[in-house]
Amino acid sequence: MLSIAPVKSTPYPKLRSCIDDCIQSVAEWKGMDSKCMYGHAWQMSFAEEQAPGQPLAERLVLPRIDTDALSSYHGLIFNYIERQGPERSRGFLLDMLESRLSAGMPVLVGFDSYDCPWCVAYRRLHTSHACLAVGLDRPGNLIYLTDAYYDKPLEAVDIDVLEQACNFYALFELCPPSRSCADWQATLQEMLASPAGPAQPGEVAANLQAYADAYLEAGIGSDSSPDEDSRFKVYANSLPISRIRFGLFLELLNREARLTELGRLSESYLKTGEEWNLLHQFMLQIRMTGNKPSARAKLHKRMGRIIAQEEQLLEECMQLAVQTRTCL
Repeated sequence: MLSIAPVKSTPYPKLRSCIDDCIQSVAEWKGMDSKCMYGHAWQMSFAEEQAPGQPLAERLVLPRIDTDALSSYHGLIFNYIERQGPERSRGFLLDMLESRLSAGMPVLVGFDSYDCPWCVAYRRLHTSHACLAVGLDRPGNLIYLTDAYYDKPLEAVDIDVLEQACNFYALFELCPPSRSCADWQATLQEMLASPAGPAQPGEVAANLQAYADAYLEAGIGSDSSPDEDSRFKVYANSLPISRIRFGLFLELLNREARLTELGRLSESYLKTGEEWNLLHQFMLQIRMTGNKPSARAKLHKRMGRIIAQEEQLLEECMQLAVQTRTCL
């Protein structure tokens, strides 16, 4: 049995990713950090409507965590694997878990939260959740999980239940870091100048505005059932979480830089994440009260102010990276 303390990846109760929590828990267990995997979290795209009536939040496109940065800067390899083909077999899963745990490393297991008794979506909504597998009792048919997202240090789960619900897993390995965020200027400039996703820095504000304009036109949909509200939150939370992620990345860099300006930018991105989360709550309230165009118009103006703020913050980050390196 591995003893890994559950660690939350952000200071916010709800604005976190369960996968991020797993990674941060393993990182701190091994005496390292993980926040350079958030270096591209400033990005955002807004996809074209794929079908009539597609929910607005499902068109948000935010960057995934940067696993290359996680390994190169922090020395932690994270290998995400879908369960398909031979990996769908019970024997393969249990042998893999037994092998990895015997070698002293946990395994991230991802499953349908519809089947997880302590998840809020239990028997209500089909969404993915992830925990760390830290122990296995094959004779007793139990697997032991650590769940940082729900503050569960250790939960025993029937292997049959987990095996049926599990649709992906991830393996952790250690490696020598090849880069250091101690050179924070180079790290910041790289993350801004070489985005891993489709959006360039100059395109983010326009993409956010497209999201705001689409909301003004039609809102987030007419169905305000509890399940639809939960579904909206699952997709919409990706935007505030990404802004919080980038704020935490800047916070990590400022441990080395110790610059007032960089610290302010970090705090401002965290605040922007909070503001997007609040706006999404207002979207739900407006839908519940009739989705009135006048109410959407007021919220649209507020979205415009936040977009302008984001545009300014990103520009200041770019200037800070360039100016600082020019002065070296």
